[in-house]
This record gives sequence, structure tokens and C-alpha cells, in this order.
Amino acid sequence: MNKKELRAFEKLVYETIKSKGNRGLTYGELTMDIARTRKEKRALSSTLKTLLNSGAILKDRKRFRPQQQVQEKKEIKQSKPKVPARIITGKFDATSLARDRSFAFVRTEERDYFVDGEDTLNAFHNDTVHIELKRGGEYGDRANVIKIIERANLEIPGSISKMYNRWIFVPSNPKIHKWFEITDIGDAKQNQIVILKVQNWGNPHEGKYPHGKIIEVLGPSDDPEIQLLSVIRQYGLSLHFPDTVLEEAKRISPTIKDTEIKRRLDLRHLLTFTIDPISAKDFDDAISIEHIESNIILWVHIADVSHYVSTDSNIFKEAVDRGNSFYFPKRVIPMLPETLSNKLCSLRPNEDKLCLSVKTVFNSKGKIQRQSLHESVVRSKHRLSYEDVDEIFENKATKLPKDIVESLQTARILSKQLSQHRLNQGYIFFDLPDISYHYDDDGFMRKMYLDEETESHKLIENFMLVANEYVAKQLSNKAKTSIYRIHDDPDQYKIEEMVSILSYYGVPYKPEKNLNKSIQNLLYSLPNEDYHRVFDRIILRSMKKAQYSVQHIRHFGLSMEDYTHFTSPIRRLCDLVIHHLCKIHLLGSSKEKIDYNQLKRWASVSSEQELEADSAERDIQRIYNNTYMKDKIGEHFTGIVISVNSRGLIISLNEIPVTAMLKKEEFKSGNWQFISQEMRFVNRNTGYSYQLIDHVKVQIIEVSDDIYLKLANTKDAHIHPPRPASVRKKIKIDAKAKTKKSEYKAENRRKRGRK
Repeated sequence: MNKKELRAFEKLVYETIKSKGNRGLTYGELTMDIARTRKEKRALSSTLKTLLNSGAILKDRKRFRPQQQVQEKKEIKQSKPKVPARIITGKFDATSLARDRSFAFVRTEERDYFVDGEDTLNAFHNDTVHIELKRGGEYGDRANVIKIIERANLEIPGSISKMYNRWIFVPSNPKIHKWFEITDIGDAKQNQIVILKVQNWGNPHEGKYPHGKIIEVLGPSDDPEIQLLSVIRQYGLSLHFPDTVLEEAKRISPTIKDTEIKRRLDLRHLLTFTIDPISAKDFDDAISIEHIESNIILWVHIADVSHYVSTDSNIFKEAVDRGNSFYFPKRVIPMLPETLSNKLCSLRPNEDKLCLSVKTVFNSKGKIQRQSLHESVVRSKHRLSYEDVDEIFENKATKLPKDIVESLQTARILSKQLSQHRLNQGYIFFDLPDISYHYDDDGFMRKMYLDEETESHKLIENFMLVANEYVAKQLSNKAKTSIYRIHDDPDQYKIEEMVSILSYYGVPYKPEKNLNKSIQNLLYSLPNEDYHRVFDRIILRSMKKAQYSVQHIRHFGLSMEDYTHFTSPIRRLCDLVIHHLCKIHLLGSSKEKIDYNQLKRWASVSSEQELEADSAERDIQRIYNNTYMKDKIGEHFTGIVISVNSRGLIISLNEIPVTAMLKKEEFKSGNWQFISQEMRFVNRNTGYSYQLIDHVKVQIIEVSDDIYLKLANTKDAHIHPPRPASVRKKIKIDAKAKTKKSEYKAENRRKRGRK
């Protein structure tokens, strides 16, 4: 093509991508549309690089999308990028560096960029940086850090240690991948958690370590309260609200005006109740069930926080800073002041409360007939726990009133129908229970146990999904833009990696046109609990993370085209924003102005803070687990290999719900080679191997940053003799390996799902 033809072709490519808006197009789809000949395909590749480099389009994994996201339907206008083309702002992620790897990533709203260890400009975890895209690779997915805009870790919790007759500071957060030199430890001692103020960040090219000063001693490193405080400080979480926020909250009248009640739908006559954990204090959702003739009417009532918190208030601005509530063992750091979260907005029994209520009418088969959204006033009659509801479902004796029991039985029927409908449409469920803790009166953990999801949890989840999906559909149709809860399809290369591992272990994968069905069938094909314990996690890791976005992309895991979060405005920023959008676009009761850029920022904050909350909760769980296991050093356990990496085996213990590391240095003597595509170690001298699903007997030998093991008796070690290569791909799974328990759970798994 000559220059004129190339310019015309470039315009055609851009307009084609732009016409698809947020959905975008894959390279394959573009070739089908506008580049069928070899010459056109070469021109398409060159044009895509040009458009990417100029910033006109972006690439999110496999899809090319317009950078400005302009859609004629939504008439959205965005300002031009403030930084030059090919220079992007993002957050530095040092997770890989902390694992002794020679690379890192920079995370941006659109995608993640690979950064070589030599090109980090001495950035630390979570620093805000400018990166410049490097030529080469797949359309510039590699980058250099060219400027550090803001340091994230100015004050860092950790401990002090003596090395070569000098004091060093070791950060509690393993993602801060370097230790710091200190000259004056003040009153600090070893085995304490202290706070270091960074004075300089060092210079790795000159061999200079970062340097800091101890400014505070938190307390003993084995005290659970100090451990929790350390994590809170590490993530920069605020235990207290600013005075301006507290004063604003105090000025809110707890009395509901008669004029407000009259303009709303009065639902106080309904039999309404909440279902929450026993320890819950903030009740932001309640349900009512009516059985009228052959129809079931479900009401989902959500606390109307937006009535009290306008988007220009100090309370809302603080909520944006926090993003969501943080839930730790024995402590909650709320998004909203307690006056609102636990009192004014909380749907406590026998109190009139303002709500947004979604009404859904189902027929006898659980199919939706019609839905509507209302501003309402509600009065909860009962506060139920999940345990209360499960007792009824298990036909145990209960002191609950007859009308509540009957209502719950109706709700149970509807929930089972909804579960089946969702599974039929491709809803993917992973049976991965959470860990719960039991503490003594002094706050020390005395027991750990798996917290299995029960039928009552599933019931509430199903009903919240109904409300969330309806609101998302309505906003998609009537609002110029919204915030969606999206979960993009997995990358093909991730699926291929997963299939490669599964095939080695004899697990069949039968691809179908509907990827959701393929994943569902794969999960159903796992023959017993050992396989689920290992491969549920591997399959889950092949998928992307759900996030908040102004892009209207479907939710893969739920198999929904439209989805958002509407049901938890007390504890999630997104839900509070969605309530405001409902009043503006669906109910017409608000004249607030919310523009695209605000929504994009709030979506970004919600995603970032959700990741922070997940990370903080994992950190405190790791610390508590390690503290508990220090008393178990020398003890013997049995376990199963659930993952294999270049360092060794990750083993899930059977007696206690923790995972621990068996380093390859602890293997039987020999030359052990790690085969990543099969997740196993092979002894090159004998051909014997350690691999997934192996059952081992181990001994705890060390607890520090992790729990470390050695084989309890190498004679008992479950190692595999060498197999001919021709046989490896033909391993048969013994059907007799299924147990009654696994068959029962497999049947339940077909009927259950998880948000």
C-alpha cells in the first residue's frame, strides 16, 4: 500500500474498533472484517502498532479498544491524556521481585506491563510511577520505569535484626523487597514490631541500601493486637474518621420526616427479616417473601445510604478515600462512620428504615415475570443468623415464629430454582471454603477451622444476584454510563496452560462453544475430593480477577451480560454510587450531576481498594497462621501437594487448614529438575518424581515468613517411579476412587454457585 492507502486503511481500522465501543475487537475479528488477504494482514499488524503507540487505541489482553471509549449511544466525552503518548501512569507491583525473580509489573487501569529488574528505577511496591513502553514484544507490553511520581511506603512496620555487627530493618510486608540500614534503634528491641521512617531509598547501582530511622515501637511481635495494628499501619488504613466527617454525621437527624415516608412506598406491613453472621453489626440488606397463588414475590431491601450521604459531602469524600470496609478477625475498619453504618442506616429489627427495594415476581418454576425498583420505608421484624436459617433447613428444633419458618421454606424453594437456572446458563462455582478462627479471652488464636458455605449463605447470595443484575440492566438501558462489576473472559494462553497441566494428570478437557460450559464440565469431571482440593485452585488461577469498570463487559464467572454491585452501600463505595445513579436515572428523585470522569475514578478506587482489602486480609491470616504454627514446630502432619513451583512443593495439611512449603533442598538426594508445564519435580538420576496430589507425611521445622517442612520419613514419601513418555498422557483415573462424600458433594456442586 502507498502512503495514501495506508492512511485510509488506518482510518478504517480505527473506525472499525471505535464502532464496537467498550467491547472492542480481537485481532482475529479484525482480520475477518477488514483484512482477509496476506497483504492486508501485514498492513493491519503495522497499523495496530501505530495506533497503540499514538494512544488512539489500547490493548487489553486480546482485545483492541478505543482509548477514549467514545460511543455514539452514550455520548461520552473524555479529556486527552495529560502525559505524552507512550508514557503511562501506573502502580508498581514488586511481588515477583520479593520472590527473588528478576522482574516486576506496573499495573494500570487497562492492563499490566512487564518491567525487567534492571529497569525499575529503584521503585518499591505500590509506588506511583511513569513508564515508557518499550519497542518489541507483543505491541509494547514491556516497559521501563522513567519516573517515580509518589512513594507509597514512607512509614513502614517491621522488625530489627543484627547482621554483621550492624542493625538492619526487615519490613513486615514481604513485597517491600529490600531491607533497610538503620544507625540508631532508639528504644527498639528484637522480637518487637516497630515503625521505620524512610530517610532515603538507596541506590542499587552504587551498592547503597535504603536507610531509615525507627520512630515508634508498636509492641511484642507475638501479640495478636500488635500484629493486626502492624497490618493496619502497613496499608495506611485510618482507624479514626476526620473531625469534619464525624461532625457532619452528627448533624444528620435520626428522625424520618412524615413527608419522606409519604413520598415512598410503605412496605412496613411486609414480613421482613435480615440474615447475617452472628457477629454482624451493619445490616444493609433484608428480604421479604410473599407466596401469592402460583407466584412468589421476592423483595430485596437495601439500606438507602444515599439519602444521607450526598456525593458532595465530607462523608462521601472519606468513603472514596477508603473505598470499602476492611474486615479483620475481631475488628472492622468501616467505610462510613459508626453513626451511619451501625445505627442510622443499619436495618435493625423493629426500626423504620429508608431503603431502595427491588421487587421481583417469579412464576412457579422460578422464572422472572416482572421487576421494579422503589424508594421505600421498611421495618425489619427479625434479625436472623445464618445458623438460625440452617437449623430450619436441617429440620432442627427452632424458637423462631411459625410465619418466619414458612417464609424461609418458601425462600428455600425459590433459591434452589435460582441456583439451577444459573448453573444452566453457565454459572461457575468453586468449592473453596474460608478459614475461621477461635480466640481465647486474651485474644490469642486457639483453633482454626474451615468455614464451609451452607444453604443459608447460598440463599442470600442468590437473592442479591437477582437485585444486582436487574439494577445493572436498567442502568445499562437508561443511563449514559454506569459502574459495572465485570469479569472478562480468560485469556486463551491461560486456558492452554491449565489444560496442559490437567492432561498430564489424566483430567479430560472437552472444549465447547460456550467456555462457561467447558469449565463447568471440567469441574464436574474431577473424580474425588483430592482432585477438587488441588485443581479447583488451578482452574480458578486461569481466570481473570473481577473488577469495577465503566466499560460494559459481561461477568464471565456469573455468566451474566449485565452485572453491578448494588446490595452493600454501607461497606462498598461502588454500591453507594450505584444508589445515586438509580435515583438520577431510574427513579428521577435526584438532580445530582455525576460525570463520566467521576465514575471512572470511583470505579478505579473501588477496584484498587478491593485488592488492598483482599491483600490485607491475606496478610493478617498469614501472620495469625504462622503465630499459631510456631507452637507446632517438631510436630508431624499429613498433607497433600496442591501446587509445585521452582522452590519446592506447596502442601495443604490435613489436620490444620494451612499450607506450608517443602523446599526442594529437603527432597531425597539427587538431581531434581522442575518441570513447570507438568507441575512436578523429576529426579534426573532415577526418574522418580514429586507431583500434584501426592500424599506426604511431614514435620514442621521452621516458621518465619512462611511455614517450612521436611519429609517426616523418606521411606514413607509418596514418590512416583519413572513412566515412559508415551504413557504419561494416558494416565487413567480409577473410578472407584470416588467416595460417597465426593459423590454427594458433586451432586450438590451441580446445584450450587458462588458470587
